[in-house]
Order: sequence, then C-alpha cells, then structure tokens
Amino acid sequence: MDEKDLATQPEETGQDPRLPGPHADPRRQEGVEAEKAEGPLAPHPQGERLRPAPPKGGRLLSLKGDRAFQRLRQGRAGRGRFVNVKWLPAAQLRVGIVVSKKVGKAVVRNRIKRRLREILRRLHLPKAHLLVIASPEAREATYAELFQDLTRALKKSGLIQ
Repeated sequence: MDEKDLATQPEETGQDPRLPGPHADPRRQEGVEAEKAEGPLAPHPQGERLRPAPPKGGRLLSLKGDRAFQRLRQGRAGRGRFVNVKWLPAAQLRVGIVVSKKVGKAVVRNRIKRRLREILRRLHLPKAHLLVIASPEAREATYAELFQDLTRALKKSGLIQ
C-alpha cells in the first residue's frame, strides 16, 4: 500500500472523530454527560468524599531501628528449615523480616520477603515484636513450604498454638 492510496482529508461524517458515537456504550443515555471527577476519587452524590478500602488482610507494622532488633536477641526463639523466628511480647504486632544477600540477588530476596509478609498477614498473630530470618535454603522453597515451615517455627517458639 503506497501513500498515494491513503486519503489526505478525513471523511465528512458530521461528527467529531475524537468523540465516541452513540454506538460506543449502549447503556449511555443521549445528552447526558458524565460528571468530571476531581483528584483520585470521584465526588459522592451527597458531596462526601469516599475513602479507598484498606488492603485486604490488613497491613503489618514493621520493626524500626537497631534497638528493636537488638532487644529481640533475648526473645523466645523457634527454628525451622527455611526460617528462624524470635519474638517478645509487646503492645502491638510489629514484624521485622531479614533476608541476607546469602539467599540470593535482590529479586529473590524481595520475593521471599513478599511471601513471608503475606503468610504473616494470614496467620493473625497475637501482639508481639517478631523477627523472621530467612535462611539461604528459603530460595528453593515454595509458598506452601514456607507457610508450613514458618508456622512450625512459630509453634516451637510458643507464639502460636
């Protein structure tokens, strides 16, 4: 197909080509324009702003600072094939996940951290400061194996029954 075969002028249909025709959405009523939303959320019909739903399963608070990790050295310990755990009772649940460079490159370490975080979210743990340390063998573990190993380690440590 050569350029000479292409039309140089748009076809005259009597309608702006940038706007969808009435055939675009059969549920759309003629003459009714959608209200423009301002910002990330559309205004509520009564004028209230809607808030986005919280993430499913809740969000884990993370341990911050070197002191929190140092205190956990005296905590109760449990050990599994892929993870070691230490915990101390506290006012709220805070979790620290440690995956060293011995486990693998950044992609592998982040995958293990995401899996461990999701497992901890689903377990609905009691209030404590918890440290989870992944071993290099965790690189080969599936989600199900990590789940079993982490629950076994938490049971050995006495955090869950």
